[in-house]
Amino acid sequence: MTSTSAGDAVPSGKAASPLLLRDVGRGRSTTPIYVGNRRFLGRRDLVISFYTQKCQFSCSYCALPLASSNEPVAATDLNAQIDFVFASKTDLLGRLEQLSFGNEGSALDPRRFHRESLHRLLDYSTSIRRLAVLSIETRPEYVKGDVLEDILGRTNATSVEVTVGFETQDDRIRREVLRKNISRRVMEERIRLLGDLGVGLTAYVMLKPAPGMTEEDGVREAVSTIEYLAALCDRAKVPFTAYLNPTYIAEGSLLARTRVRELYTPPKIQSVFKVLLASHRMGVPTYVGLWSEGLAGPAGDYRTYPDYDPQLRNAILEFGRTDDFGHLAAFVDAVG
Repeated sequence: MTSTSAGDAVPSGKAASPLLLRDVGRGRSTTPIYVGNRRFLGRRDLVISFYTQKCQFSCSYCALPLASSNEPVAATDLNAQIDFVFASKTDLLGRLEQLSFGNEGSALDPRRFHRESLHRLLDYSTSIRRLAVLSIETRPEYVKGDVLEDILGRTNATSVEVTVGFETQDDRIRREVLRKNISRRVMEERIRLLGDLGVGLTAYVMLKPAPGMTEEDGVREAVSTIEYLAALCDRAKVPFTAYLNPTYIAEGSLLARTRVRELYTPPKIQSVFKVLLASHRMGVPTYVGLWSEGLAGPAGDYRTYPDYDPQLRNAILEFGRTDDFGHLAAFVDAVG
C-alpha cells in the first residue's frame, strides 16, 4: 500500500505513475515525478510529487521511494522542476483552489527539499489568486514552528495544512507491521503545534493495514484511527481531513518481499463505503485514494472480489470530487 497525495488525479509531465519514471535512481532531474490535477472535496487541486533524494525511512508497505533519487538532488534541479510545473500549468492557475505537493517523503525535510526551493515554490504559488488551501506532505518530525511560521508569512493561501501518513492508531501495527516509526507522543505534540499556529491536518488512514484482518476488523480499525485523530484535532482546534487508503501490496516494497504478503487481502469496496459512512456521521471530511498507481501486486486491490460494485466505486469517486454525500445516499441501506 502506498500513501500518496496523487489520488485519482490526471497526470501530466514526465510520468503518469512513478513506475514510468525514466532514469530512476539518478541524482539529476528537471521535471517532477508526477504532476496532475483533480477535484478534491469540491476544490480544484494541483498535485505535485517532486523528484528528490529518496526517503530515508523504510516503511514496509511503501514502494514510492523507488521512483526517487539515490543521490542528493541539487537545489538548481529542484528549482527547475518548480519552474517546469508553473510554466506548463499557466492556463490552469486562475482556476486552482488548492495546491498539494510532496516529494515521496517529507517536503519539509531541508536535506531533501531545499529551503530556497520551498521559498521559490511559495513565491510562484502567490500567482494562484484563488488559492484556498496549501497542502504540504511531510512526516511529523519535520513539522516545526519556525518553518510553519515562515510558510504562513509567504503564502497567500486562505489556509495551510500538512499531510501526514499516520496510517493507524494501533501502535503495534504502525511500528511492527508497517515499520512506520511515528509515535503517538510526536503526533500529539505536532497537532498541538498546528493548533497554536492555525494550521490544518490531513492524515492518511489505511484500511486493513495488517495481515489476517477481516473486513470487519479493517473497518473497525480505520474508524478508530479517524476517531482518535479527530478527537486530538478537536481539542487543539485543528481542521482535520481524513484521507482513506485501501491497502494493497505494492510491488517493490519490503512487504512484497516477505511471506507475510500471503496473509494480506485487500479490503472490499463495501468496506471503504462503511468507513466513509462512519466518518460522515462524525462530521470528518474524508477523501478516498482509489488509485493503486499501477503498483498493486498479484493480490490486486478492491476490484478483485466477485461482489465488487463499480457503481459504488464511481459514487465514492464522485463524493471525493464534490464532498456531496448525496452521491452515496442510495447505498446506505444496502451496504451501510
